[in-house]
Amino acid sequence: MQDKTASLMWLLGVRLLLRSKQRFAKLVTWVSLVGLTLGVIVLTVVTTVMNGFDSELQGRILDSLPHVKVRSSEIGHEQLQDSIDRVVSGQTGVSAVHRYFEGVGAVTHAGRVQPLSLYGVDESGETSLRRFAQGMEIGTLKAFFSNPRAVLLGRPVARSLGLVAGDSVTLLVVTGDRDRVTPRSARFTLAGTYELGSELDYRLALVNPALFWDGEIPAGQSGIQIQYADPLEVISAAGTLRSALPSATVEPWTESYGELFQAVQLEKTMMFVMLLLIVAIASFNIVAGQTMLVTEKRADIAILRTMGASSGVIRRTFLLQGALIGIVGTLTGISLGLVCVYYINPILAVVRDLTGMHLLDGSFFVEVPTLVQVRDLILISLCCGGIAVLASWLPAHRAAELNPIEGLH
Repeated sequence: MQDKTASLMWLLGVRLLLRSKQRFAKLVTWVSLVGLTLGVIVLTVVTTVMNGFDSELQGRILDSLPHVKVRSSEIGHEQLQDSIDRVVSGQTGVSAVHRYFEGVGAVTHAGRVQPLSLYGVDESGETSLRRFAQGMEIGTLKAFFSNPRAVLLGRPVARSLGLVAGDSVTLLVVTGDRDRVTPRSARFTLAGTYELGSELDYRLALVNPALFWDGEIPAGQSGIQIQYADPLEVISAAGTLRSALPSATVEPWTESYGELFQAVQLEKTMMFVMLLLIVAIASFNIVAGQTMLVTEKRADIAILRTMGASSGVIRRTFLLQGALIGIVGTLTGISLGLVCVYYINPILAVVRDLTGMHLLDGSFFVEVPTLVQVRDLILISLCCGGIAVLASWLPAHRAAELNPIEGLH
């Protein structure tokens, strides 16, 4: 019996929706469907692109820097290394543990000065420089490690200073002694250039740390860095390291770049909410269309009530109409949105040819990165479909409360 009632409600809902005699009511219904579809398309495209940018930033920045840095002035390097090895032996996802160096300095050449952060690892930490190796256009890591006075610069920095591989450059390193800051200079050879497509290209120089560790150039600070397969694991891992090493300073990447990724996530959330409001505005047309449909079909509703249809059946019938609009609009919007995501770069290339401008002009990206996440598509479907059903509630309730006697008159 329930199956027959459900089939009847679907049949009535479709017939009432498609066989309306009022052209304006039909127009409003189609406008609501098109508006909902366009809103879902934009929501799908924007969410997918924001996921792509977030993932690309994580890959370009987090794969190039230490995930967790541990240093201590009270514990020697070997003792610190042994302590960390014991702690991380019980953790999963650890990809590398090795010594590192970092400092502050500048590169000078032909009267030009470029301030930079200095970072270096020896050959035991070569896996941490995988992203740099992929982005090197000139030179190799093997040549870099073989020369204790080698330096790698970002391609934009080398270009602005007029440097090519093999040139000799002066590296100014800032050393601190209590309340005094003293710059020291040393000659280095440019072993190559890299380009990651991020801000690191402009402010990071890779140095061979042997001179700094041996004390020939007493500058900067060194410690142990830990790399994880998933950079998001550092939040819990850092807490474990702090508990196990109370005398050491534990610095996860979230303290240096956490605000950047929080800003990206906040921007994604705000864009999702704003676009969802656009979908909600488009759903107001469903209220108008359904209300006009209820007014037009008052006599039909009254006849159904006199034939034994309950108010619940009438209410669910009109709710099914809104659900039908929501399902069709949402699925169509997601499908067309995924098509737009797949062809987004060719579409932008056509726009660039027509206008002479590109969306990514002045950024680190050559193409728009995209990342389709199933959970986002499910969330979009539930939100947009739910809004469509909620928009149909008021007209459906009005139809259910209609007096059959007044309708027959």
